[in-house]
Amino acid sequence: MLFVQDPLCFKASISISLEALPHYGNSLLKEFVESIPSSVGRLRLEASPEVEERLKSCLNEFKQTKTYHWLREDFKNTLYDIEIQLNKKMVS
Repeated sequence: MLFVQDPLCFKASISISLEALPHYGNSLLKEFVESIPSSVGRLRLEASPEVEERLKSCLNEFKQTKTYHWLREDFKNTLYDIEIQLNKKMVS
């Protein structure tokens, strides 16, 4: 389970990462992003372990791109928050 402060921001930032990394675009991540509601306010998202692993991998790769460095700060903060949650799960 992932806790998202701003689902719209999270959805947009993950969509951008999928555009920058096309090899992730035809995967479970695309379906996961499409399932995120366009709502305002805190949200709990259910994600399978496979989706979480792919999301973590995607974020690690995305951080190495120029696109990531041009992202708005709120988008980066959202991705960072998710990355922290995923890292805690992988350690547990």
